[in-house]
Amino acid sequence: MFFSIILPIYNVEKYLRECIDSILKQNFSDYEIILVDDGSTDSSPQICDEYEKRDNRIKVVHKSNGGLSDARNCGTNIAQGNYIIYIDSDDYIITENFLTDLYKKIELEQSDIILYKFSKYYDHNNLLEQCNFSLCTNDTLNPDELLYELVKKDSYYGMAWIKAFSRKIVTSNKIEFEKNLLGEDMDWYFNLLLHTKTISVIDKSYIAYRQREGSITKSLKIKNLTDYIYILEKWSEIIYKFNSAEIKTKALKGALAKYYANLLIVYSRLSDKKKKNYKNQVKNLSFLLDDSLSQRPIKIKKMYKIMGFGITILTLKLYDKLRNNI
Repeated sequence: MFFSIILPIYNVEKYLRECIDSILKQNFSDYEIILVDDGSTDSSPQICDEYEKRDNRIKVVHKSNGGLSDARNCGTNIAQGNYIIYIDSDDYIITENFLTDLYKKIELEQSDIILYKFSKYYDHNNLLEQCNFSLCTNDTLNPDELLYELVKKDSYYGMAWIKAFSRKIVTSNKIEFEKNLLGEDMDWYFNLLLHTKTISVIDKSYIAYRQREGSITKSLKIKNLTDYIYILEKWSEIIYKFNSAEIKTKALKGALAKYYANLLIVYSRLSDKKKKNYKNQVKNLSFLLDDSLSQRPIKIKKMYKIMGFGITILTLKLYDKLRNNI
């Protein structure tokens, strides 16, 4: 079996059929679909069972609610395919050629990871908006140089659902999503990159990333801040021990710089007064900006060096207000 496609499912009865149907419409058939019902309380479990009866490539796991990380780990543990693909169950595949394109790329380059793009889908007006970044397709670059260019061009994204990756790499290195962690994809992808040697890219959008109210990414809480800090502290300690001259190390440091810029934005947007308790931890990570590669962290780095933490946060907050009023 070539692909294992894993769907973590929690109360998505409105969107689940569209997601599963988009997989079943693929013109490549050597795959299994693993539906992990993570304790849903709507009709999602029944929908899963219905599809399992219709197609023998579909496996269903019903489990108590453990969160997105736990559901993905559960699906990965029973996967049989050579390559794993995660798809969020409220999203869907745009084109019927998705798996065929991936298969051809893997057969040609035998890569550990294959990266691809997404388009934002807006429910209220059925608009599919193309993503605003491009993946580097320079065939002369080695994998580490490719990673560096992706970071430099701000085309480095940690989301697990825009990647296909070798199951062997994950299982042999016991790479899992950390449970009860917001930003688990960011943490997981750093871990994956440490153990992979080859990367390929396909500069096409295959996933419709649904924009809807009530999704995990729409609500900003103090845990978003504390988990972000935890991930950056953890990975800066690991990555800054590597050989600083290696281009892969420079790329990973550049990724950390991007995420630190994002952390400052999270801090500026968070209304919870408890965020002040974590101010010093955020400031202590500002050294990450010194290794900025892409445009936004470079700009924030200059701002931070001149104006310091407080004024930088105020400036980011003001920029947000101006942008939302346009």
